[in-house]
Amino acid sequence: MKIKVLILLAFVSLSLISGASAQQSEVRNVGSFKGIKSATGINVYLKKGDKESVKVEAPKNLSDVVTEISGSYLKIQMRSSGGWGNNTSAKGVKVYVTYVEIDKISASSASNVFSEGIMKTASMEIHASSAANIEVSLDVTDLDVQTSSAGDVVLEGKAKTINAEASSAGEIDAYNLATETASASASSGGSIKINVSTNLTGQASSGGSIRYRGNPVKTNTNSSSGGSVTRSN
Repeated sequence: MKIKVLILLAFVSLSLISGASAQQSEVRNVGSFKGIKSATGINVYLKKGDKESVKVEAPKNLSDVVTEISGSYLKIQMRSSGGWGNNTSAKGVKVYVTYVEIDKISASSASNVFSEGIMKTASMEIHASSAANIEVSLDVTDLDVQTSSAGDVVLEGKAKTINAEASSAGEIDAYNLATETASASASSGGSIKINVSTNLTGQASSGGSIRYRGNPVKTNTNSSSGGSVTRSN
């Protein structure tokens, strides 16, 4: 019996080693870009550096992971024989992006974007939709954030001003982002959590919710059709 167990354990170990070694990777040279667009279930990791570059990791078919410059954006998504948008083939795919400067991040179709370190810039635009997730640490002056269709954005750091919009079950969690002036709009089940110290303007409707922390000197809020704007401890 012991011999059978040992043989089974050895077989499982070899299978795990074989699976781990099957992961492929390559470094790609890319042109300059100021924005990121990711889609189709890919995990993207952002890190600041002196020169733009991309490293792709995938269990198979690295050529199916498309990284291309389109205008000022670096577009990252999967390609299949049937065209764009094969989420299943994105399983295990990771893309590591080294950027010089970024001021726009867009994620859709269950893609995930994470920052390694603080992203410092004058202004930043962030958009998550269709179950995509963005989690970044920021040091910015002006920030514009939009989520829709179950997109999720989690923010930390600081921003002088923030304009936040969440709709169709989109969520923005900015409790750990210190802001001075905030404008927030939540509708159709969208949810916004913000931390504001000076001025707050908020409007919630159709089941949308806005929760805020801090002691803003001025507040101008409105809620309708089941929406709510409340202070959170």
